[in-house]
Amino acid sequence: MNYPSLVWHLKRTELFADFELAELENVAANTPTRTYAPGEVIFRMDDPADAIYFVRSGMVKISKLFPNGKEAILGVVGPHDTFGELLLKPQERRPTQAEALEDTRLIVLPRQDLQHLLATKPDLAMRLIQLMATRLFDAQSWSATVNAYSAAERVASLLARLGREFGQPHAQGVELALRLNQEDLARMVGATRETVSHSLHRLKREGAIVRVRTPFILNLEALEQFVERS
Repeated sequence: MNYPSLVWHLKRTELFADFELAELENVAANTPTRTYAPGEVIFRMDDPADAIYFVRSGMVKISKLFPNGKEAILGVVGPHDTFGELLLKPQERRPTQAEALEDTRLIVLPRQDLQHLLATKPDLAMRLIQLMATRLFDAQSWSATVNAYSAAERVASLLARLGREFGQPHAQGVELALRLNQEDLARMVGATRETVSHSLHRLKREGAIVRVRTPFILNLEALEQFVERS
């Protein structure tokens, strides 16, 4: 049978993977989609946490802005990923900002609809808890990496992770076509742009990177070995 594409996308998300098709069709019937251009902000810090988002296509940057004007990029999410899930308490405010990195289409599930589903589907509540626990573990793991490794090692670790998640096979390794420049990488690893530039060229000399600008061409094994032997 041919099911609506929105149902297919929901089925591929972590939260709705176990839903029956009839249940997904019911969710999809009342779930809007929104489109965003590159650089367009989806929500800002302190906005009401009024919906959870699923990436139907495109890429989204999650970041935190500080009073001194600096930005820390916390992560990037792509197709079938979920974000904006921190909205269980009434009057919750966004602790982060979300911005489209490229043409992006999102499935938007309003807070009240999510809360209704959580009340009627205990398995969904457990999946949401698991998702949030995974996000917390990943954040703690990355924080440990930032504190334990040099800038070059952090860049290598980040590119290896992004390559595993978003890379595509290439004749020379893996192509990573995310719209992230050196300044963006610096904001993700807690370093200056100049330090990231030096790190990228060092990794190229090591054979871990073939191309040092977008789209990056990566040797994932060499990147991981660089981190392990440092």
